[in-house]
Amino acid sequence: MQTLPPFDELKRMAEQAPEDLEALRLSMSEEIINNASEDMQPRLRAQMSHINQVIDKGKNPNHTNILLMAELQNQLKRFALALNDPDSLTAHQAEIKPFVRPQPQSKSDVTGPVDQQN
Repeated sequence: MQTLPPFDELKRMAEQAPEDLEALRLSMSEEIINNASEDMQPRLRAQMSHINQVIDKGKNPNHTNILLMAELQNQLKRFALALNDPDSLTAHQAEIKPFVRPQPQSKSDVTGPVDQQN
């Protein structure tokens, strides 16, 4: 298993070779996922995909960090909710509305009343 380089090396990579840092992030993430149980791998891949989407939204490194921090806070709130009130995660309060097809309009409804002169 790969070891994470020292902080100073990561900082240098971020400043001088960001593509190398990104390749390291992806390869280490892939290695962790591959070493996880078969049951967990799909969930971890989905999480990784979500993280990559958040990263892609970032306009610059600072913005990306803010987006990732917000995502982490959302995940921690959800985790705390799961620990403290697990039933709330499955309780849904959706309002179900019936699907109503609009009645077809007749031609006279569309054009208005027709004057009939005899």
